[in-house]
Amino acid sequence: MKTVHFDSISVLIVDDKKLDYTGSEIEPLWAFKKFDVQKDSIVAFNGALNVSIKNMKDLKDIKKESKHGDILIKSSNALNFIVEHFDNPDLKMIYLRQRILVSIAKDVIENIANKKLERIGDDLYYRNGKLSVSIACRGISSAKIHLGINVLNMGVPNYVNTSSLDDLGIDVNDNTINDIMEKIATKYGEEMDKIEKDMRKTMYLI
Repeated sequence: MKTVHFDSISVLIVDDKKLDYTGSEIEPLWAFKKFDVQKDSIVAFNGALNVSIKNMKDLKDIKKESKHGDILIKSSNALNFIVEHFDNPDLKMIYLRQRILVSIAKDVIENIANKKLERIGDDLYYRNGKLSVSIACRGISSAKIHLGINVLNMGVPNYVNTSSLDDLGIDVNDNTINDIMEKIATKYGEEMDKIEKDMRKTMYLI
C-alpha cells in the first residue's frame, strides 16, 4: 500500500490486495477504522462492486430500480475511490468536490486511452455506455464520496448499458490499474491541498 500525506489530506493506494465495495465503506470513519487515517482522506482500491439497497444512499435510484432486485450496483471488477472530509461541508460542497473527482478521473483516463469520454453530472460515459457510478453524502461528523469505475464490462446490471476501461482499449493488468488509481487519487489530493493553501493566501474583500 502506498500513502501520500499532504498537509490537509492523506492519499492511500491499496495496491497489494483486492477490496470489494459493498456500500458500508461510505459510512463515517471507515478510513480510520480500516487504515488508521485520522484526517481528510481519499482511499483507492480495486475490487468488485456489490451494493445492496440497504447500503444505497440515492433515493431516486432506489425508487426507480428496486424492481430489479436487492443488488442494484454491481460489477465484477472496478476501481473504487472513497473520499472523506471533516471540515463540515454542506451537501452542495461535497457534491462540488465529487464533480472535481469525476473530472480528474475523466482527464486521467482520456490521457491514458487517448479517447474521449463524456461527463454528465457525476457520471462518465464512453459511447453511451455508463463507465462509472458515484454518490456524495453528508453525515454529522464528515462528508463522503464514492466513485466506482468499471475495469471490465462483466457482472454489471443487465438493464444498464455500461462500458469499461477494457472497452476503451486500456490494458487492464494490475500495474496499469494501480497506476490509474494512483494518478486519480493523487491528483485529487493535490487539488484539495492546493485549494486549502489558496484559501490561506487570499486577502478578503473589505
